[in-house]
Amino acid sequence: MNALTQPIVAGQPLAKSQHDLHNARSLLDATLRFVRQQKITNDPYVISRFGDLHIRIEVAAALLERAEDFLDSHQDDTEISVAVAESHLASADGLNAVSNAEFELTGQRTVLPGALHDPLHDPLRWKLHLIGNFRLNGIHPPSVRSAV
Repeated sequence: MNALTQPIVAGQPLAKSQHDLHNARSLLDATLRFVRQQKITNDPYVISRFGDLHIRIEVAAALLERAEDFLDSHQDDTEISVAVAESHLASADGLNAVSNAEFELTGQRTVLPGALHDPLHDPLRWKLHLIGNFRLNGIHPPSVRSAV
């Protein structure tokens, strides 16, 4: 089974999104404090970088909220799975972008707890393909992952 066809487990299907979003916000705050201490807040690149990161985090938060609403509404299982996957993608993308910016702007990389990729989860690029194929072509994700 893949990320979009796994049954939605009662409990915390959005825990990964929540965790990634929390870490992204924490890293952004720490990076912001560092940049302010170094007094490089007038650099146009730094200014635009923080604008980009803020938007990515806000988009991830909105998609997380949307996925939570879908779960609460008990809509179509495919729509719920797609909303959950979109939330996972946005929060992972936001965390990745903030982590890269932290390294670019501070020269440091924070090791986050639980940040290692879980081998039982599909790669993010596969989720992008499944979501795109569903949204573009109306093709529901396969119910079983190919053995090949």
